[in-house]
Amino acid sequence: LLYPLLNELRELKMPLEEEAVQTALANVLAEKVDGLDDDLIAYLSGLLSEGLEDEITTESVAELMEPFLESMACPPELVDQANQTIVALASAALSDANSSTQTGGAQRLKQGIVSMSSHLTDQSETDVEANRYLWGTDSAAAMANTQIDAYSSKISQKDKRKQRQELEQARREFQAKLELEQQEENATRGVVSAMVLPDYRSGRNERDVQVRNVSISLDNGRSLLDDGELKFAHRRRYGLVGKNGVGKTTLLKAIAAMEIEGFPKHLRVLHVRQELKTNADDTAVLTAVLEADAERNALLEEEQSLLRDLEQEDGENGVATSVQEKRKKLLAKKRDDAKFEAKLKRLDEVYARLQVVGSDAAEARASTILSGLQFTPEMQAGPTSALSGGWRMRVALAAALFIEPDILMLDEPTNHLDLEAVLWLESYLVEYKHTLIVVSHDRGFLNEVCTDIIEFDKKKLTYYRGNYDSYVKARDEKIKNDMRVYHAYQDKRAHMMEFIEKFRANAKRATMVQSRIKSVEKMDAEAPEPIEVESVWRFSIPNPEPLGRPIISVDDVSFDYKPSLDDGTKKAQDAWLLQMVNFGVDLSSRIGVLGANGCGKSTLLNLILGFLEPLKGSVSRNGRLRIGHFTQHSADKFDLQLSSVENMLNLFPNADDQEMRSFLGRFQIQGTEALKPMFLLSGGQKSRVAFASLSYQRPHVIIMDEPTNHLDMESIDALVEAIRSFQGGLMVVSHDQYFITNTCRELWVIGDGHATRFRGDFDEYKKHTLEKTRKRVEASVKRLSEINN
Repeated sequence: LLYPLLNELRELKMPLEEEAVQTALANVLAEKVDGLDDDLIAYLSGLLSEGLEDEITTESVAELMEPFLESMACPPELVDQANQTIVALASAALSDANSSTQTGGAQRLKQGIVSMSSHLTDQSETDVEANRYLWGTDSAAAMANTQIDAYSSKISQKDKRKQRQELEQARREFQAKLELEQQEENATRGVVSAMVLPDYRSGRNERDVQVRNVSISLDNGRSLLDDGELKFAHRRRYGLVGKNGVGKTTLLKAIAAMEIEGFPKHLRVLHVRQELKTNADDTAVLTAVLEADAERNALLEEEQSLLRDLEQEDGENGVATSVQEKRKKLLAKKRDDAKFEAKLKRLDEVYARLQVVGSDAAEARASTILSGLQFTPEMQAGPTSALSGGWRMRVALAAALFIEPDILMLDEPTNHLDLEAVLWLESYLVEYKHTLIVVSHDRGFLNEVCTDIIEFDKKKLTYYRGNYDSYVKARDEKIKNDMRVYHAYQDKRAHMMEFIEKFRANAKRATMVQSRIKSVEKMDAEAPEPIEVESVWRFSIPNPEPLGRPIISVDDVSFDYKPSLDDGTKKAQDAWLLQMVNFGVDLSSRIGVLGANGCGKSTLLNLILGFLEPLKGSVSRNGRLRIGHFTQHSADKFDLQLSSVENMLNLFPNADDQEMRSFLGRFQIQGTEALKPMFLLSGGQKSRVAFASLSYQRPHVIIMDEPTNHLDMESIDALVEAIRSFQGGLMVVSHDQYFITNTCRELWVIGDGHATRFRGDFDEYKKHTLEKTRKRVEASVKRLSEINN
């Protein structure tokens, strides 16, 4: 109900005095509406005094006041009376305000809703030269911003109210989104992975899914999918792709919750979300994974209940070692008892289902999965409370793989994994025995795992055979063919219209003209849809000036966060996190840093950046070196209550607002988008602001830590192109195979405290890592068995 103008840098003399409005409203409404106290009347008075300007009508007053009063169950006659009172009061106040203005009162600033421009003539010579370096000229940018401000000053009061309403609507939608996320978090808190139990009495046990006429909308009425079709074949692996915000996660949630009419309910469907917050307790990691299978747990409980009933008279306390042995043991006791027969039959069904879900080998399977995701035997036996948020997400992923649902849906499963775990997950999913649907920004992962790609675009689902690269080729070819058909239609129509216009007044050819007109009408009725090819967005990072060597030199660096043990004794140096690390970075370096989580990759980057100091050795940096730092959390450094321009000015206080607005325009953050609070921007737009902050630094060396997390495909492509054309140094930690192979020329592996250059390309590293992981998993399972025994 409050329509504030954010970042309004002007002083306005309001025609309404808040105290007068409060007194008038109190006379009309006080003690006549339940729940409407003095504080609420004061709030409404402030709302009216700030929201009404020169154009004051019954309509504008009602627009501001009626929703508030109706929410308080105010009678219609009181609403009308209040409206008339405020209009009369405001008109009188406006008349006084106009008379005072004519006699020399304060004048309003003639600027738009948000104006942050300043005169370029106030810039120093250095600033002007820097601006000219970035843009070639600064006059065009200044003129564009001046025109925007001039246009904004002409916006009518009605349009301003409309803008305030749109802004408030966006605020409400944002708040509703936060509340929905909180509800989902509370619903799943304490649950590693949750699944709606299937109804095996429905369906004909078919494994394929085909549901037509599927439509999905948000609570605010916005349509995401219109008359779509879900087609999932058994044992096919689908990659769901589309722009951020198109509705991919919403679609997966609807499928998992069985909210889609006609979707088979006899299938076990599980959705592992991109972010999942779970309560930490003393439950062992392995136990948490085992307990995640709700169906298995329910079957085991029912089994124990049936066994107690069936064995009650025998007083046996022993438990058979397998479900088959239990079944044989009870069948030997078969008697002529209808109740006993019914329970025995149900027990037989329970055993059959336990056999299907692999109950006997459950612990071994869970241990194998956890080991593949880099859990050591000690971590598997330890409590979940000892794990960080990223490792708990791995537990949720392990639980989903352990359950083996008929349809497994993974939303950005690689975000919390290191490269070794990603490679293992690829090999595991390729052998998955059921249907898989995965949303991922890692095209290397999609290429390895997927057999089909589903494109979610323009409220439609389009299916393509093959992996992601095959999809890109097929999509581009389809666009070319569609454009060819559309252009042929346009050419033919233009030719016929030329004939019609030329001979429209010719009586001898009237019959031919009419025939052509009918043909054109028929063509228009069957015309192909216009093909819209979206422009590919790219940005560049300015190349730095040359620097003399050494740029960055790491010499005999050793480091550990706890060089001393709890008892005060010093830890042996061969047990430190990093030991005697040596390497250098210059302007031609393209270094990819690989290794398991926790091996010291980010620590090494922080030592180079100067965030940490080595315990031994030294890190030397050129005195004129500028380092650009970009991480998966780069967008989190911004104050989301401020606009993009204001955040950039906070980061670079010596910059000019005109220059910054123009600079952000290169990243498609322009016009009102640059002046909105950043919490109203999409994730992709926030990433572009982060790219802008990186580019504005003009770094000599860029250091990146998991930069592709939370980026969409288009943003990753833009970042790759910018880095490939950048003539400076690069050092990156990433699990994204496509990003590594397209930006890095040398690979360094961190492990066992040492940094070693890998002699080979990325494919060779993958083979080496998979073999190493296979041996480690086997050893880990064996070790965990020994611990349990």
